[in-house]
Amino acid sequence: MNAPSRPVHLLYVPTLACNLGCSYCYLGTQTTEAKLKEDSARAVSTLRHALTALDEAGVLAFNVSLHGGEVTTLPPAVLDELFSMVRAHYLKHFDAISALGHKKLAPHIKTNLYKFAPLYDLFDRHKVSISASIDLPLKLHEEHRRTLGGKGWRDLACDNLRRLAAYPHAKKISATLAAEHLADLPALIDDIWYIHRDLGFDMNQMNLMFAFPSALNTAARGNPLAPADEATQLALYDALNAAFAGTELEEGLRRNWFDEFTPSYCTNAINCGERFYLLQSDGNVYSCVRGQGLPEFHYGNVFTDSVDTILATGARKIATIHQQFGLANDCRACGHLAQCHSGCAVVKFQRQHAKSYTCQLQKALYRDYPQRFPALAGDEQAAYARHYIARAHPGLAIAEPPPPPAPAALVLPSDLVDAKNGLRALIAADPILVELYRADAWRLELNDEWLALESQILRARADCHTLLPGDQIRLHLRRELFAVACTEPVRNTVYLQVLRDTPVVYGDEQRSKQEHLFTYQRFANCLSDSPLGDDWAMLDLAPLLALHAPLFQRGVRNNLLVTTGYLRDYHYQKQKANAFYHVQAINLPFQNLEFHYLTEA
Repeated sequence: MNAPSRPVHLLYVPTLACNLGCSYCYLGTQTTEAKLKEDSARAVSTLRHALTALDEAGVLAFNVSLHGGEVTTLPPAVLDELFSMVRAHYLKHFDAISALGHKKLAPHIKTNLYKFAPLYDLFDRHKVSISASIDLPLKLHEEHRRTLGGKGWRDLACDNLRRLAAYPHAKKISATLAAEHLADLPALIDDIWYIHRDLGFDMNQMNLMFAFPSALNTAARGNPLAPADEATQLALYDALNAAFAGTELEEGLRRNWFDEFTPSYCTNAINCGERFYLLQSDGNVYSCVRGQGLPEFHYGNVFTDSVDTILATGARKIATIHQQFGLANDCRACGHLAQCHSGCAVVKFQRQHAKSYTCQLQKALYRDYPQRFPALAGDEQAAYARHYIARAHPGLAIAEPPPPPAPAALVLPSDLVDAKNGLRALIAADPILVELYRADAWRLELNDEWLALESQILRARADCHTLLPGDQIRLHLRRELFAVACTEPVRNTVYLQVLRDTPVVYGDEQRSKQEHLFTYQRFANCLSDSPLGDDWAMLDLAPLLALHAPLFQRGVRNNLLVTTGYLRDYHYQKQKANAFYHVQAINLPFQNLEFHYLTEA
């Protein structure tokens, strides 16, 4: 496999067939037109082909979830093979998936629970993780979640919820809510308690979603359920807080129920077409369950298109949708743009609207959990908005005037303006400084992103990242750096300094400087191998940052600077030998990352 692997989330739909005819299904007629016999015959071979193609392309499917239609309409023998294949995939890539912070060994399915009882033993044997969909209140489960023959099955649903409560492996419930579901909030709250206390299912393990307009559903049914407007969504949020705060279900209220609308879900991706894909058994690839069947969100076919082509098409199509609907002015100025990124591209397309359909609910979550979702303000907010616009709306970035240049500083000595005495000229004339400042020798791996690290005094702008406990944060550097300005590389170290933006005044100059928090060195021979190849070394920063977490203050920017021990020494020697260099490199010139570090509220 190529290194490093690009991690992606793969949602696999082995069949679009379904045994229900839910009134608000966004798949339209796809579920009734699906050919279950054909899907059953090719379900296993398609997934095998896709996983092999991804491996060969250096792409790691770190999460393979089975979705529908309804997965359980497939014959048990086919399900058995699919579960075995997913488990084998996780075992094959166990180390790489674990390094990303994921604990994946068991298959996961989304199911309506209709056939849960006859398949229980099969699920149990494979330790399948279950996400069960229901309607709340349960009276609407009877009305809107009916069989293809038009029959209600609330009693069977409750029986299967009891079975699910006793199921010994991971499980949760999800509920999609339209305006009608929220018309009777007391009944909805009562049924949460009923499932929790009477049926025995731990309702802390639930997540809520909201229905949205679907062109396919409208074409199939003509009169779809009306979506809940934002005021109704907020009324639900307030009602659930009033009903469950201080109870045994408060953990679910705070941690899981509204997780669909937080950065842990796909809304945190600037371009979800770079990391999330839905594969059907016919080989077609779409954006996700919301985009299934829509040409605008079709990325290609694994049997006729290369993986690279499919990935590139996905990124291009999602970017096109975002750019088609533009960026609302209040989104541009919002301190939470980094959490929301203005919402889901598919929902924008379905609603023909530029903003997230849950904007006000998201703002309520951000308000109530400020340490989990810190707002950017002032220059930080403006800088992130420019970064987001450059990535997602490059046309707007071109149209905007550049930020005003910083005011010119008093320059001493006067001949500093000579070209030969400028900082870049000084660097170019000194081979060791060239190595010290090079931007291609350091890379930071932050979850599924790869960041090039540049000198903080040469870079054109300063981005700020938000780091969380559990994030994968690994520093990669070229091993050849240890031989620069050092005759014995074994004595050289990777040299880290971490500062924070709580200024202190010290030294003969009495300058106000960032406060130093800690310094860390690791000898060259004690670094790990890097997936970038034999020419690179790696240092895991996550444990180091977690150890010093008490030093990181909420709302205060931190600054991680990296170099080698001998390059650091050479920098100070150069400052002593050359006044022109000293004046222009008076601040630490090393490659850096600016970040906020957050812990749970």
